[in-house]
Amino acid sequence: MSDKSRRSKLLPFTLTWSLLYLISIWLTYRRDIPPEPAMYAILLIGIPLTVLIAVEWSTVIPVRKTAIVIVIAAVAWWLVTAMLVRSGLCWRFWHPVNTVMLLVGTYTLGNWLAGELEKVGHLIPVCILGAMVDVWSVLQGPSRSVGEQVVEHAQRQVYTGTWQPPPFLGFMILSWPQPGEGYMTPLFGFGDLVFIALFLAASRRFGLSVWKAFFLVLGGLAIAIGVVLFFETPIPTLPFICGLFLIGNWRNLSLTKSEWKITITLAVVIMIIGLTNWLKAFILGG
Repeated sequence: MSDKSRRSKLLPFTLTWSLLYLISIWLTYRRDIPPEPAMYAILLIGIPLTVLIAVEWSTVIPVRKTAIVIVIAAVAWWLVTAMLVRSGLCWRFWHPVNTVMLLVGTYTLGNWLAGELEKVGHLIPVCILGAMVDVWSVLQGPSRSVGEQVVEHAQRQVYTGTWQPPPFLGFMILSWPQPGEGYMTPLFGFGDLVFIALFLAASRRFGLSVWKAFFLVLGGLAIAIGVVLFFETPIPTLPFICGLFLIGNWRNLSLTKSEWKITITLAVVIMIIGLTNWLKAFILGG
């Protein structure tokens, strides 16, 4: 199948995704709808469709200038639509638009980064370092603060039974409306979406199996979501996505000794910074 025929699927996939999202929002506050089927619909339809859009997006790897223009435009529209949603003005329409802008910005950024890689083996340090930063961010850094705000907002909506303006930083998380429950279910954040696009675009660029990457990414997301549902607490998603991607493609990835030394050095630095911040928080908290 040619890239041209593949590109043509991007618009219908995006429109289908947006329609599903819009319907979910309209059904969010319907108390006569059992929430369990809606949750399964999110897991079985919404998430795979989100990754499928990235598969179609991976056919186009923009040059740096083009990527910058697209990302700036997407961020501008993301800001505008976020403010419209927070104002309550036709928020059931603007929230899907806002989330589409999040996808456009993150997927464009991920595809551009894939085009900047010199060789496929460089995905190894990208995965290792990205996963470590994500762990720190979710457990101690900015992602933890954003996650706490999203959870608090969801609890407030459930308690009041009415729509409440979302926290501004919460728009950086792809959250799906939960029909019958009255809140948005946080799925994965800005960095996760960038990595999803990066893996799929890099797989296409370097001749790896795109559909293998699709199922590896989807498997990582499924494991992460399963852990979240079991422990009922936010966790970093990238270790699962990156881990499965590395395991599934390890035979096709390689680094020189000097590249391994740089990767290990950076990993140790990140680990030391993370432990230092944890000890600081532990001492101050105690």
